[in-house]
Amino acid sequence: VVRAAGPRIYPMPNGTLHLPKVATGVTGSYGGENANAPHSNPTFGENILTWKKLTVTSAFSNDLLRYASVSTDGIVRDDIVRSLAVTEDSKLIRGDGTGGDPKGLRYWAAASNIIAAASTSLANVSTDMGKLILALQEDNVPDGNWGWLFAPRTRHYLATVQNTNGYFAFAEEISRGSFYGFPFKVTTNVPTTLTVGANSDTSEVYLVNWDDMALGDSMNLAIDVSSEAAYHNGSSVVASFSLDQTVIRAIAEHDFVARDPNAIAILTGVRWGV
Repeated sequence: VVRAAGPRIYPMPNGTLHLPKVATGVTGSYGGENANAPHSNPTFGENILTWKKLTVTSAFSNDLLRYASVSTDGIVRDDIVRSLAVTEDSKLIRGDGTGGDPKGLRYWAAASNIIAAASTSLANVSTDMGKLILALQEDNVPDGNWGWLFAPRTRHYLATVQNTNGYFAFAEEISRGSFYGFPFKVTTNVPTTLTVGANSDTSEVYLVNWDDMALGDSMNLAIDVSSEAAYHNGSSVVASFSLDQTVIRAIAEHDFVARDPNAIAILTGVRWGV
């Protein structure tokens, strides 16, 4: 869902990419006739993306490959692609940048834009979501490709919550794929098992200007198949040839950066729909 949300994607053929950013902008002022124009220089910084490797191997019996009525290698390949997509999303959303993982939205966000949710009520939900929008607006985040990330439970709550008169508050807009005018994506990689205070069933809501997010691809997903290669099964190296197995290996390399950490606002402690 992160790729589908529309971050800026850059090729990174050398494994590293330096993205310049304006650290301090130019400031102008008004002046009278024949007065010198004020002088102001911007200062610059940079974001550095460095490849992070996402990989997996999977082995299956050649007997299954020979005698199955469907294409076993295709099934395994498709499962690997789906699995790696889920893993990529989990890290691009909540990766902490340690252990070779990319740093995700949760840890790129400015501390001032991480907002605690109030208790669950229709009024509080509206107020809290408005706080996320206001956080981006007060940080002068440009209008553009703004979008939400929801857990499925959160999306279901917003689609079904009713006011005191029995009318669905947000159902019509949610059915159109937007909330407060901004599109949303739904993923289980926004968890509902986070611990906040005494509650271990909380979730998060993300509002992101995707134009300020950068994803560098140094190696698009590559899939290799071999019936002779050795592979590590988690405890030892085994030979697929002697076991009459086929091995599939998938590798992708990329990195993720928030060009502006203020372009992310996160609501924490969300228990809507519990």
